[in-house]
Amino acid sequence: MKFKLDENIPFSLKKLIEAKGDHQVDSIFHEKKTGIDDHSLLKVCMEEKRILITLDTDFNNPIMHPIESLFGIIILRPVSQGKTAVNKLMTNFLASYKLEDCINKVLLVEFDNISIRWDCV
Repeated sequence: MKFKLDENIPFSLKKLIEAKGDHQVDSIFHEKKTGIDDHSLLKVCMEEKRILITLDTDFNNPIMHPIESLFGIIILRPVSQGKTAVNKLMTNFLASYKLEDCINKVLLVEFDNISIRWDCV
């Protein structure tokens, strides 16, 4: 599976995800696409068949981001800010959820809850 880390996600998540299987992880920051608007970012993710991983809750709005423009989004909501909190949240998520089940879904991942905000199928 393929993933794209939004510019607000620490690059250390790349190793966490790749350690879970045969996954490819790209980063907006390392692709030098920081500042890309949300619509363009989702278009790139759809074209590349990548699931976006972000902290940006704006992606939870189906009016702003129509279902047909999504390959999948994981929205992380850590209890505190910083790389350590994001890494811990993602580690917990990876231990309890199959990444294959993220396709065509918008997931909101919190410390004690994973909710499917909407299913794009």
